[in-house]
Amino acid sequence: MRTCDMFCRVIDNYGDAGVSWRLAQAFAAEYGWAVRLIIDDAAVLTAIAPAASNAPADFVPGRVAVVRWLEDPDRPFAGFKGLAADVVLELFSCRLPDVYEEAIARRTAASPCAVFALDYLTAEAYAEEGNGLPSPHPRFGYDKTFLFPGFSNKTCGINRERDLAQRLNDSRKDEVRRRLFAQFGADPAHPFTLYYFSYPEMPVERFAQMLAADNRPLQILAAPGKASERLKRALAAEKADCVAFVEAPMVPQDEFDDVLLACDAALVRGEDSVLRAQLAGIPMIWTLYPQSEDTHLVKLAAFARLYVQAIDDAASRSAWLAMEDFVNNAGACSDAWTRWRNAFIGLQKGARVWRERLFQLPALADSIAQLAEKKLKS
Repeated sequence: MRTCDMFCRVIDNYGDAGVSWRLAQAFAAEYGWAVRLIIDDAAVLTAIAPAASNAPADFVPGRVAVVRWLEDPDRPFAGFKGLAADVVLELFSCRLPDVYEEAIARRTAASPCAVFALDYLTAEAYAEEGNGLPSPHPRFGYDKTFLFPGFSNKTCGINRERDLAQRLNDSRKDEVRRRLFAQFGADPAHPFTLYYFSYPEMPVERFAQMLAADNRPLQILAAPGKASERLKRALAAEKADCVAFVEAPMVPQDEFDDVLLACDAALVRGEDSVLRAQLAGIPMIWTLYPQSEDTHLVKLAAFARLYVQAIDDAASRSAWLAMEDFVNNAGACSDAWTRWRNAFIGLQKGARVWRERLFQLPALADSIAQLAEKKLKS
């Protein structure tokens, strides 16, 4: 039985917590590891994973323990006894506590310890270039291996479960839609439903104008948040009679896939949400959190170069790129939504092709577990 300590500081709200919990669950369920997720904001985690509130507080085989990351330099979390786990993951550049690094050094003096630094999912070239590279600790000398999730076999793959393809089978779509839409007060017979979960930094009011100008029926299933509140007000101001706005509740992470499967398309934010939309095989619009020096646009451009390869026709590719430019860069294309809707059949075909490519990639938990075994047996 392997033990695993995962350290996470929540920066990207639900995204960091969601990615961490999903990966921890895969280690426990698929490999039988005893996992401790040491996190500084457990409230964010339990909002999307209610089961985390009943998680054990220490190592249990096949389970994920959730432990609060304390600010005490000598006791970084409850239950710390000065020992390092078999596998240690530093998530999203959070940096391990000094006393835990000392524990790793003591352990590696006698037996192997697999230490990893996991970065964010990206299509940028550095994911292939840096994946698997070791870096010696400047003080203690033990190796920390950098891991980069990405969209090629030269990376450590994507965060997905082994049974996900079966759960996201299109044959479940009608049943899931009837059940969930009844819960949400949405119309399961509506011809087009868009799931909406965005950052408020996107041009929400201009988006509402686009939706109002397009006469085709649209049902918006809106996740809780400031962007959804603004969109609701803006649509009312535009008197957008063609748009039915439904306020959806926050759902647990293990139900989110079904929400996406029930919808026709999604406008989503955050690493975990956008990847799940892609794995659901529905046309998606990705809104990124704006970063200094427009590094988010660099990340989008790298992804776009790969994603459009799955879309056959030039008109659909152009429509998707115009919509991405609008939501992420306040692009000037005033009919971006209409073009996107016009290209929906092509975008739908491309989304399904892209989904098949994603399921050919390594699963993140498998990549890490296999590399960890090599290091622990060396």
